[in-house]
Amino acid sequence: MKALTKEEIAEKAPAVYTTQPHPKVSDKYSFLPTHQLIDDMEKLGWSVSDAKMALTKSSAQRMYGKHLITFFNPDIVIKDEKGEVEAYPQVVVVNNHRGYGKLRFELGVFRIVCSNGLIVKEKDMGSFVLRHMGYSFEELRVLVNTAVEALPNVVSKINQFTERIMTQEEQNAFATKALQIRFGEERKATSIEIEAILNVSRPEDEGNDLYKVFNRVQEGIIRGGFNIQAGTKSGTKKVRRISNMLKDLDINGQLWVLAEEVLEPAVA
Repeated sequence: MKALTKEEIAEKAPAVYTTQPHPKVSDKYSFLPTHQLIDDMEKLGWSVSDAKMALTKSSAQRMYGKHLITFFNPDIVIKDEKGEVEAYPQVVVVNNHRGYGKLRFELGVFRIVCSNGLIVKEKDMGSFVLRHMGYSFEELRVLVNTAVEALPNVVSKINQFTERIMTQEEQNAFATKALQIRFGEERKATSIEIEAILNVSRPEDEGNDLYKVFNRVQEGIIRGGFNIQAGTKSGTKKVRRISNMLKDLDINGQLWVLAEEVLEPAVA
């Protein structure tokens, strides 16, 4: 995995290098420039692998709006059964300089084979927040260490996903619920749509265990590329990739929860 340069980060998310908050924020607001956070994360061994923010013509939004930074640590990896690096744990940070919301941290996993990221969502790990009031490097260190301490639990859960073999009926139900997460519960998924997001596009994702099914479905839901029924008409349209970074995070998190539900024993 390659670390981005400062120039690449600035091109992808200009608000990262903003040096002051939006002029209308409260005096009580403690400004935390994202580039300082990046510098502090680098001291802890974490580099930037991606940066995003909403595309807009508004200069205020470009300078102060929400932006997302993804970090990885080259020394912290997830290996497969052959000892090869399979994935990198990630820390995903969402910040803004308009005075609303907290600094949001998400724990994720980046799969090398498909260049795709997953977001972990559980009660005891996965999401953290850091207040803008009174930020300190020590507080960041504690937060990152908390995320790192949760990683063995993430690996354990992935192992459980790998061991859970799904029937075709279970796979279809999983795909149906995933499509409802993306398009709404009121929409009825067609058999063609279900088959499309369960489709195996690479040898590494071939199989019936929960982890492989989850990854195939997650990639289809996030990246799109398959056809769906276009409303009440007989025609179809191709699903686009989710471009909204916050919607991407939210749906990713919901898909993780959906996978966890498969592990839960049925309630009589």
